[in-house]
Amino acid sequence: MTAALVGVLGYFCFGVLGFLTHRARLLSALALLVGTVSFSLWTPGFPLEYLGLGDWAIPWKGDLISAAFWGLSLFLHLILLLEEKGRPRRFYALLTLLFGTVLSLVLSQDLFNLYVSLELTSLIAFLLVGIEGKAAQTWASLKYLILTSSGMIFYLLGVGFVFAATGTLSLPALASASPGLALHLGVGLLLAGAAAKGGVFLYAQWLPTAHGYAPAAVSAVLSGLVVKMGIVAMVRIAGTFQAGEVLIILGLVTGFLGILHALFEPHLKVFLAYSTVSQLGYLLLGFGWGAWEGAIAYAIAHGLSKALLFLSAGRAEKEGKSHLIDRLAGRLSVATRLGLVIGALASAGVPPSVGYAAKAMISGVVPAWGKWALFAFSVGTAATLSRLLPLVLCGKKGERSFPALLLLVGSIVGGGVALLFLRRGISSDLLPTMAGILVGGATYPFLRRASLGIPKWRLDEALLGLFFSVLTLGLWFLTR
Repeated sequence: MTAALVGVLGYFCFGVLGFLTHRARLLSALALLVGTVSFSLWTPGFPLEYLGLGDWAIPWKGDLISAAFWGLSLFLHLILLLEEKGRPRRFYALLTLLFGTVLSLVLSQDLFNLYVSLELTSLIAFLLVGIEGKAAQTWASLKYLILTSSGMIFYLLGVGFVFAATGTLSLPALASASPGLALHLGVGLLLAGAAAKGGVFLYAQWLPTAHGYAPAAVSAVLSGLVVKMGIVAMVRIAGTFQAGEVLIILGLVTGFLGILHALFEPHLKVFLAYSTVSQLGYLLLGFGWGAWEGAIAYAIAHGLSKALLFLSAGRAEKEGKSHLIDRLAGRLSVATRLGLVIGALASAGVPPSVGYAAKAMISGVVPAWGKWALFAFSVGTAATLSRLLPLVLCGKKGERSFPALLLLVGSIVGGGVALLFLRRGISSDLLPTMAGILVGGATYPFLRRASLGIPKWRLDEALLGLFFSVLTLGLWFLTR
């Protein structure tokens, strides 16, 4: 645990120092170096240990989830340092603090420590989304802060109920707690609050605007990493209290409604944000069905592909001088189109990408009806991502430098090949996967002619959706 603690402290120290000097990018790189050395020392993990003294010591554990998200965080940090140059020092300082908070959060096994970490990620993300001071970004950041903070209020209420019922907030200790009315209500509130942070549909309608209007680099780290911190909290809580069925239900709702909204969204980055919502549903299903290794692999695959897509989308909007998908065709450079097409294929699960391997790992352990749900997800995902085809088929001959492209593409393809080699049985999922992708691609030309009035979720509507969703989940837990 000592090595992990040094890595986290290194990130926080260099992040704070970044506000005080013009060498913030260099300090951020030093934080990455310290974190990488720390990660190499504590991987593959460490048993449950306690940070602090007495009854208030925080339980930390270096398990598979922690290791996976540390690796993803460090890699995305490297990508953003390569891609983003000439930013103001507060950008690099905030980015360093954000990654440090993530590294701390995934190690935590304490409900209140998870709350503090989630709130800190919300505050830092709020500042990053509106860092350029544009009107749309400022409103998106405020909406993000209001909705996530509202969700965290319910989470904090859940912490109170659980502590009143058990006298502890340690997840290992709570695993053996006696069930009761207050405990059940507390768990429902905890899951609802974490869902508001984790991008789960109806709980978190901040995600499309925050991810869609933030600077491309911020969108990449929010979509690829930060939004999953709410999912990590949900998985920790659901695993402790045997509530996997909640993850399955929320995963189905999130996945299909995310696909529906993405199909008819004209704004490129908002479209990618809704695509993230749908893929979070896939992630919830994997954890809910107990396919932990596949779900973790899918979290990494999604983080890589969405980072590539959002960075490419940011370049596409600059090159095409528009944020509307239909107006960008024929205006993009080769590198930008390559980033979009590879990101889209990886998100759809085309082999040999890591996305395909992760989906196959999940599919191998789900019940029979679950395979049909995953097939429907594949069809919907392929149909939505088919919207990017006009952008990548033609464009400018000139190329723009894209330093992160080779690293992201190499990790997406290389990770998939490695998993296919290590888990040779997952290649049997090739036929249904390709069938779903082909059906989805063939379906989109007919869907694009439809005209549906998909709601845009104003702030008041989003707050009402959050409230009634929390109420529903709380009542469900009370009747268990």
